[in-house]
Amino acid sequence: MKKFPFGPTWIWLTVTALIQTAALGDIVVSRQSLLKNGREIILPVVPVDPRDLFRGDYVVLGYTISPIKRSDLEDTGSFDWAKKGSRVYVTLQPMPDGTWKVASVDSHFPSLPGLGNVVLSGRVRHKSGEVGAADAQIDVSFGIERYFVPEGTGKALEAKVRDNQIQAIVAVDRDGNTAIKGLIVGGERHEDPPLF
Repeated sequence: MKKFPFGPTWIWLTVTALIQTAALGDIVVSRQSLLKNGREIILPVVPVDPRDLFRGDYVVLGYTISPIKRSDLEDTGSFDWAKKGSRVYVTLQPMPDGTWKVASVDSHFPSLPGLGNVVLSGRVRHKSGEVGAADAQIDVSFGIERYFVPEGTGKALEAKVRDNQIQAIVAVDRDGNTAIKGLIVGGERHEDPPLF
C-alpha cells in the first residue's frame, strides 16, 4: 500500500493557507462592496497637523463630528456609559446647507435613526469633563482618519489642501461601517478607482 508522500502536516498547512486566503478575500470584497454600495456622505475635514499634513503617502484627517459635546445634543443623556475603546453609534442629521450635524450618540445601534439620517459606528478615543456635566465631551474615531494617496501624489495634493477647504467622500453601510472613497479639494473630486 502506497503512503501519501506529504503526510498530515502538508494537509494542515494547505487547509490553513486556504482559510487565510478566504479571510483576506472576504475583507477585500466587503470593503469594495461598502465603497460601491454604501450611502455617500460628504464630511468637512480638519487636518490634524497642518504643518505636516502628509506622512509618506497618506494623510491624517480629523472631522468636525469627532469631538462630541453633551451640550450640543438634543438628547441630554449623560456620557457615563462611554469608556475609552467602547463602541458608539453616532446618528448624523443632514442640514439644509449639505453639512451633517450630530443628532445623537448611543452605545447601541438606534432602532429608528430618523428619516434621512445616517448612523456611523465608531470607538471612543477619550472622554473629558464630569459625568452629566454640560461640558462633558467624547472624542470618537470612525476608522476614516487616514487616507492613502497614490505614491508620489502627496505633495501636489498637500499644496491644494493648504490653500483650500478639504472634504472627505465617505461611504456608510447600513451597519454604520465607514470607508473613505476619496477627497474633495478646492471643489475638485479625487477618488480612487474601484478594484472591481
